[in-house]
Amino acid sequence: MTIDTGFHLKNYKSFGPTGAGIRSIKFVNVIIGRNNIGKSSLLLALDYLCRENKSDSTISSCVEITEKLNESKLKSVFRENYNDGPLGNNHWFDHGLNFVGADLTWKDLGSNKLEFVKLDQEASEAEISHISALPSSSALRNMSHIKLDADRDITPESITGDMFLSSSGAGATQVIHKYLHHVEFDRTFIQKNLLNALNQIFSPDITFNEVVTRFHSQTGKWEIYLGEESKGPIALSSSGSGLKTVILTLLNLLVRPNFENRSSSSYIFSLEELENNLHPALQRNLFVFLEDFAVGNGCHIFLTTHSNVAIDIFGSSPHAQILHVMRGADGIVGTVYSGEAEGHGVLDDLGVRASDLLQANGLIWVEGPSDRVFLKKWIEIWSNGSLTEGRHYQFVFYGGSVLANINTRLPEIETREAISAFQINRNFAFICDSDRKSPNGTLKPRVAQLIKDVAGSRGMVWVTRCTEVENYIPREAFEAAHSKVNLPQIGEYEKIQDYLQKNNISDATNYTNKHSKAFKYAEYFSRENLAFRPELEQQMAELVKKIKTWNS
Repeated sequence: MTIDTGFHLKNYKSFGPTGAGIRSIKFVNVIIGRNNIGKSSLLLALDYLCRENKSDSTISSCVEITEKLNESKLKSVFRENYNDGPLGNNHWFDHGLNFVGADLTWKDLGSNKLEFVKLDQEASEAEISHISALPSSSALRNMSHIKLDADRDITPESITGDMFLSSSGAGATQVIHKYLHHVEFDRTFIQKNLLNALNQIFSPDITFNEVVTRFHSQTGKWEIYLGEESKGPIALSSSGSGLKTVILTLLNLLVRPNFENRSSSSYIFSLEELENNLHPALQRNLFVFLEDFAVGNGCHIFLTTHSNVAIDIFGSSPHAQILHVMRGADGIVGTVYSGEAEGHGVLDDLGVRASDLLQANGLIWVEGPSDRVFLKKWIEIWSNGSLTEGRHYQFVFYGGSVLANINTRLPEIETREAISAFQINRNFAFICDSDRKSPNGTLKPRVAQLIKDVAGSRGMVWVTRCTEVENYIPREAFEAAHSKVNLPQIGEYEKIQDYLQKNNISDATNYTNKHSKAFKYAEYFSRENLAFRPELEQQMAELVKKIKTWNS
């Protein structure tokens, strides 16, 4: 669920009059920018807005809140049975009712003081005066804001009567110890919930089978130990900081709501730089877990990050948004990333290079953008929506004769002037048009060599039986896209432009705007209407299986 409340930070530290913020809060909200650019200041503003008892502070006058006005809130100041005063006429039906759904921006100065900033709708001075009398409460007032700092650790601890978990990780050992050993706590939160989540994130590299705490008599402190299937218990102090980061994240998400006796949906978790000391594959697993948890439990998560993996995971997710914070003409400004024009700026700020293709789970090489549209839709259909671009695989365009300059032989064979697909990423698939004009047509030498090179590797090559990928467009897609009926199926070796001309769909001599037309046709694809090409079922089943192997 999106929280329809936005906040904007202005004139605070490096933030100038333009400032930065978001219009609403999604399940996952990613803040990206260079070091010391102001990401933490945005979280400080969020923390202020979630605080129940606000005291005057420097940031209070710098944070603007935007929220849609609803009927119940407006009726607290526009009364149905009032007709007197400067407003005149009926206060509700002639005035307040007109502002239902309007966006009100204000500042919450504490002590129940609201400072009116603007209204996105025309209003008289008397109406603004009434609106300014609204109580300074927003949907965020009822949320519990929990932070996990970038500078964090889990250390051995003495067991006291306190039950807490700080933003730096202090208290984590006590929390786990008490859930394991004190009768008033349910130990399954650690032995089952936390352990299962750990294994989900670290799979397939590590499988943990127990979480215990053990006592150090020399220091009088308890320490967390993790057991693996092939090893005995290993002290957490002997493990990397990446493991500690994951444990602290899971303690906040899975265990904190229980000992604080709150619903998970009442939390906003702000997690800073989780990628530190985590391999890109683990980052993907962790980010996917966070999104699934937020959506499944109705909570909201803010992430500050320098990881380009975050763009892969969240850039195209309907449940997430990415705020790019950067320096502008009048100070720090922010842009909500759409994945298009400003995307390169995001990548530049993260220091992304072409070598990051190495970190993709797998690459699918296609000849051009229209092929990508078709393949993406087919993968979605054959995986029942479980595999998505950017998260489970990436597309790379090689474009016709460029294939001659791509070497797919194993890396021990020296390559001088060619790209080595294995060296870019050992998990790959090539999708090639056969360009045959008949069933007995021969393949181009470079395509035949490609099939030979990839045989027996982790890669896959699909050379279409038909002339090209467009020969897999079913007649139902042509009919729906062009408002036609009773069209024949396109032939296996028929050029799409010949098909369009023959059926009075187009009189152009060339098949133009392939990319935009691909989107139109793909909209009407289904497993049923694609069955007219049995080869597609076989090839897509194999490709989906490959992609799942890349992600296992």
